[in-house]
Amino acid sequence: MIIPKTIESYSDVPGFNNDTHLDNLMSFASSIPEGSKVLEIGCAWGGSTWALLDSLPKNCKLHVCDTFGMNHPQLKQKHFNGVMKKHSHNTAVSYAMNLYLEKDHRSVFDWCLKQHPRFKKVVKQVHQRPSLELLAEDAEWDFVYIDGLHSYENVKAELKIVDKVKYICGDDYHPAHPGCMKAIDEFVSRNPDREFTHDDFESGSGFWKVV
Repeated sequence: MIIPKTIESYSDVPGFNNDTHLDNLMSFASSIPEGSKVLEIGCAWGGSTWALLDSLPKNCKLHVCDTFGMNHPQLKQKHFNGVMKKHSHNTAVSYAMNLYLEKDHRSVFDWCLKQHPRFKKVVKQVHQRPSLELLAEDAEWDFVYIDGLHSYENVKAELKIVDKVKYICGDDYHPAHPGCMKAIDEFVSRNPDREFTHDDFESGSGFWKVV
């Protein structure tokens, strides 16, 4: 494969989130205090990570948590076909997805994100493990973005642990993911003093936040 031009924005990183979602994530992340300790749960190939690196204030430390387990041959082909259907014109995305077929999930993340000029300075650690394992060891965060396993049980458990985190946001508040919606709604009901907002369903964004 011919290695394409350098990645210039989150649009050059393959992923499932649309521009509305990533733009709203960037807007929210840019509003948090300098020096915040940030956790991203679920990064896929790194589009949301790139958006965070573009927007987090100075001196923030970002921890990325993902199992990087999207490696079953049939799943890889399904994701390849889905991404390329929308982004075949983008040479960086095409290269990344062919790298995914030839190697694995983590290889794509590393190739994409290590091109970001803030990667070494801002990313404190990439944790290749389940989110609940990491949260059991460290639940002290200033900002948490949740986009890992989409089951009701997993999202409920994550939100229970990060209950007191000041800035919480995530993906999949959308009827296509009823388990996620149920877990988030229950969290909001338990925290009536906190402000909850989400993108309209027609946008396909799925972005939500709690402050």
